[in-house]
Amino acid sequence: MGLSSSNNAILFDNCQSLQKLIVTLQVNWDLITDGNNGFSLQLNCYPQTNPQSTYRDKPLFWMQYVIAVENNSVQWGIQYWSTDKGFGFSPADNYSSFGAVSSNRVLRGSVMRIALDTDSNGNVTSATFSITNPDFSKVSSHKFEFPSDCLCAIYGFQLNLVGPPSGTHSCTFTSGGGILTYQALDTLAVQSTNTCGGSQTLTGETSNAVYGDVKPASGKDVSQTVLHQTQ
Repeated sequence: MGLSSSNNAILFDNCQSLQKLIVTLQVNWDLITDGNNGFSLQLNCYPQTNPQSTYRDKPLFWMQYVIAVENNSVQWGIQYWSTDKGFGFSPADNYSSFGAVSSNRVLRGSVMRIALDTDSNGNVTSATFSITNPDFSKVSSHKFEFPSDCLCAIYGFQLNLVGPPSGTHSCTFTSGGGILTYQALDTLAVQSTNTCGGSQTLTGETSNAVYGDVKPASGKDVSQTVLHQTQ
């Protein structure tokens, strides 16, 4: 396990725009942080460079979809970052609650998921955030539909289990582990070298999470383990 925190494997399909990406965390070990300060599951994506994804005619360099667990609630968040400061995109009700948790803990058996719907050109048209409780008796979710002037494609991504988006921006898991699963209409594979162009920004949030190898090496449905690193 050589990858950790905000530096997970980057998955892509030979620089093609990814279609209908779904990322899932199956929690197999209670997610508990030191001080119960919370954490976030982040789908950090890289905008298509051919042609370049833009918003308000400005190039984008990072697209972020987040499930945040803090303030005893489960929140959804979206941020599109532009190369020109002040020209990115964030919804007006960003980081609103769509579920509740006790002491900022997500228990074993829970399922956290972020699903991106796309149009025929690969542009992301909506993002659905959800969390299912351990006995599968309740699913809490929120779906955000992007406005017509903010339809952008992605070519690659990495998933990170890190600190909350506010406060410390960092967390230390005292318990935690599970399986990360990635599904798409495309054949996903681990990128060894950035041949797609553009920057591949790392999120500023950190944690003591460590990631296993992506298996199988490529496919439309691949997975990896995530565990908390003990001292």
